[in-house]
Amino acid sequence: MKSILLKAATLSVSFALTSAAAATWYVDDSVSSSGDGKSWATAFKKIQEGIDAASDGDMVIVAEGTYVENIQFNGKNIVLTSTDPVSPQVVDATIIDGNEAGSVVTLAGTEDETCVLSGFTIKDGMVERGGGISGGTFDKRTRATIRNNTIAGNSASYGGAMSYCDGIIEDNLVTQNSAQHYGGGLFGCGGTVRNNTITDNVAWGSDTGYGGGLGACGATIENNTIAGNRAKDGGGLCSCYGIIQNNTVEGNSARDGGGIGDCHGTIENNTIAGNDASRTGGGLAWSDATIQNNTITGNRAAGDGGGLYWCSSTIQNNTINGNSAQGDGGGLAFCNGIIQNDLVTANSAQSRGGGLHWCEATLRNNTITRNSAKAYGGGMSDCHGAMGNSIVWGNSAPTAPQIYNSAPPTYSCIQDWTEGGEGNIGLDPRFVDPDGPDDNPDTWEDNNYRLQGDSPCIDAGKNADWMTGAVDLDGHPRILFGVSSATVDMGAYEYNPSKITKISKDSGGTPSLTWISRPGDSYTVWSCSDLAVVSWIEVETVPSQGTETTWTDQTATGKIKFYRVEIK
Repeated sequence: MKSILLKAATLSVSFALTSAAAATWYVDDSVSSSGDGKSWATAFKKIQEGIDAASDGDMVIVAEGTYVENIQFNGKNIVLTSTDPVSPQVVDATIIDGNEAGSVVTLAGTEDETCVLSGFTIKDGMVERGGGISGGTFDKRTRATIRNNTIAGNSASYGGAMSYCDGIIEDNLVTQNSAQHYGGGLFGCGGTVRNNTITDNVAWGSDTGYGGGLGACGATIENNTIAGNRAKDGGGLCSCYGIIQNNTVEGNSARDGGGIGDCHGTIENNTIAGNDASRTGGGLAWSDATIQNNTITGNRAAGDGGGLYWCSSTIQNNTINGNSAQGDGGGLAFCNGIIQNDLVTANSAQSRGGGLHWCEATLRNNTITRNSAKAYGGGMSDCHGAMGNSIVWGNSAPTAPQIYNSAPPTYSCIQDWTEGGEGNIGLDPRFVDPDGPDDNPDTWEDNNYRLQGDSPCIDAGKNADWMTGAVDLDGHPRILFGVSSATVDMGAYEYNPSKITKISKDSGGTPSLTWISRPGDSYTVWSCSDLAVVSWIEVETVPSQGTETTWTDQTATGKIKFYRVEIK
């Protein structure tokens, strides 16, 4: 008992600072009968007794044990905590069991962010909305902080684990909950949902089932692992309209939108991998969100759109690779809007459009390579939006392996291209390492589709207003001085000679260059004497010296010289 007392005292200090008159109340189901709750020796036997005794600013500390009850906060801004909410062992052993008699925890919807629920296993709730935790109603939602809990084995029509919680939801394990209609895990939550593991939840009723992990949440959803959830639509997330960022969305399944379905905020910096759709959109479906800076990989659809299906806004700066569709569009299908700065590679379709199918979008500065289709259009098929500044190379299909029945491209590099068009070329784009260090092009994860210094795609695109302030897939400015001019390159990557960070001279006038480098690489130094009439001369190959490399030009003659450094 002494160790518990020490932990409780430490917790009471950290939270009691919010109010000079705050009290601490104790709950322990091992006592023979309830006392006044003012010490462990006289603890309450039930959690609800502690809540009823507490006032705003107070803390209620609960000892390990199983508490079969359905508790209500009744609008009180209190802290309800286990003895050590950051200890998994304590959380596992401090259980509130709702006995399928309603929500396990009910908040009135009026609590503010000083109200905290932390450190419990919350299980066996069953109700219409919010099986584990009910945060209020549609128009009156709690802002309580919910952290460090395990919320498991609850069920509801809406929000198996929780509903209508608009406060911070963080560091929880939300698992094996179910909903008949929306949100096997979370439903209608509008605060910040971060650093949670949301796994193996289900939304699946007789006629509906949306958002196995999260449904209809307007929150910022960030830094979560959302995995192994199932729903009829939107296996991981469905109808969420806040920012979805920096999450791992993996191994979820649904009819449409195996990973993400019908979400309309911004979807960025996520890994969306290994999700399955029994119809369309293995990774994402039916979204008009801005989809940017994601890795969308290894997703599967039994119908169309292995990676993305019917996404109609801006799709930019994504790596879309290794997805597959039993129908059309291994990478993307029926996507409109703008598709730019994306790497679309190693996707496959059993029918048409290994990379893209029927995308009416404006296509610009994409690299579309090593995709395959069993019918036609290995790279792309039936895409009728304008396409420019792109590379379509190394794709395969029995008919029209690169492009089938699509709008005429401009300023693009297309394998075996003989149909002319402004600025188009059919020359090898000279990728840095298209088969990767293992010399196997089919292991696409390590393939490098950036441009070598002698690529015909450098400075070969056409500049446009949208490029001002835009970046390429590596985050570099979309227009860089390449070999001969500040003209945009073809493809998803701008050719980027290594950045020179310092130029100095010794007492004799001999110049030295220092640049950012990567261990194990080699660099070629070029020089010229006049940028008006550019004639670059290869000077020397320099092995990397680590994260920074310095080279001295022993051939300098004292005249003005310009330098360029590129990775070899």
